[in-house]
Amino acid sequence: MLIAILNQSTLVSGEQALEMTRAVGNQVIDHFAEAWERVAPDVAFYTDPAAVPAGAHGVAIVDTIADVPAGVLGFHSENPDGSQWGIVAARAPLDAGAEVLTGDWSVSSILSHEVLELAADPSCTFWGGNGHRSYCLEICDPVEAPTYELGGVSVSNFTTPAWFDPQAPAASKFDWLGLLHKPFSLLPGGYVIYASEGRQHQQYGTEFPAWRRDMKGGQLARTHRRSHQG
Repeated sequence: MLIAILNQSTLVSGEQALEMTRAVGNQVIDHFAEAWERVAPDVAFYTDPAAVPAGAHGVAIVDTIADVPAGVLGFHSENPDGSQWGIVAARAPLDAGAEVLTGDWSVSSILSHEVLELAADPSCTFWGGNGHRSYCLEICDPVEAPTYELGGVSVSNFTTPAWFDPQAPAASKFDWLGLLHKPFSLLPGGYVIYASEGRQHQQYGTEFPAWRRDMKGGQLARTHRRSHQG
């Protein structure tokens, strides 16, 4: 799998986009592949969209996303060939006080979030359950904050397969940073999407920012896409 990163934002420089791409690429190889026991996708920065190989997955960094509610950070769409494309909007987090490369809610951590979830579940179709609720495979959502740094660039924490296993031993590592202690739990800065009795629900941590909560139900937000899967 190839995940191509394109920078089409006036708020993020090409150098910054390359720097965050390198950090996310290292995270996928050194952390995600180990935790999920998967072959790591290649994550590469392209300055020319025409150079992206056919069939590659990708994420574009933009300022804002046209024709969606203000503040939506991103969404995925599927091409006829089965490739997935995501978009990360930089203006909303920057307007809320976040940075491009460092700290919680940074543009780099949002890019990391999208790349990791694209690698884990490209079609947004997998759910895991505990007998009462079914939880979607959005591996970064429950632990969206705090983030951590690789080479001075903030990347997203993420949950491990044990998080989706109701029988996982108590000593399991439920997220990469080891902050959670049981399956289907979330940090104060995280949220989850789950289904119960035929209905979709969202649950937010006590420190999940209001500006993030407002954008989660946008028409093309991943929450909306997940909630409206056939």
